[in-house]
Amino acid sequence: MLGALMLGCSSASGGSPKQTAVGSPTPDSSTRAYVALISNYWSDYRTAEGNGPQVCFGGFSNDVRLVNPPICRTRVIAMIAVHQKFLSDLDSTPPPPKFAADDRAFRSQLPKAIGDMKAIISAADTGSQEAVLQATTVYVDDMIPVVTNALDDVDPSVVHN
Repeated sequence: MLGALMLGCSSASGGSPKQTAVGSPTPDSSTRAYVALISNYWSDYRTAEGNGPQVCFGGFSNDVRLVNPPICRTRVIAMIAVHQKFLSDLDSTPPPPKFAADDRAFRSQLPKAIGDMKAIISAADTGSQEAVLQATTVYVDDMIPVVTNALDDVDPSVVHN
C-alpha cells in the first residue's frame, strides 16, 4: 500500500474534527523506478521463456526425452535478449541503497547466465538432448537462488522461480 490513509473523526462533544495519518512510508521515485524495472524485466523474461523449462530442462522431472534442442535454442535466444536489455537498463537506473546488494547480484550473475545460455545454444546446435539438459542445468544453477532471491527482495509481490 502506498500513500497515507487519512481518517477523520469527530469528537463526541461536537468539538473540532481530528485527523490522523495512518499508512506505510511512500517509496521515493528511485525505488519506484527500480521496482518497475524489475517487474518489467520479469514479465519480459517470462514471455521470452515460454515453454523453455519444458524444452530445455525436461520439465519438472528433468526428463531428457522432453528436451527439444531446436525449440530450446529459439527460446534461449529470446531470453538472452531480455537479459541483455535488463543489464543495459540497470546502467541507467541506479539502485536505491536498500537494493544495492540485489543490484550487485544481477550485475555479477547475469553475465554468467548469458554465457551459460550461449553454451545452451551450442549444445542445441549439436542436437543432443543430454547436452542441452546439462547446459541448462548450469544456467539454472547460476540463476537460482542468487538472481531469483534478489528479484524476490526487490519485488516481493511476485515469486520469481
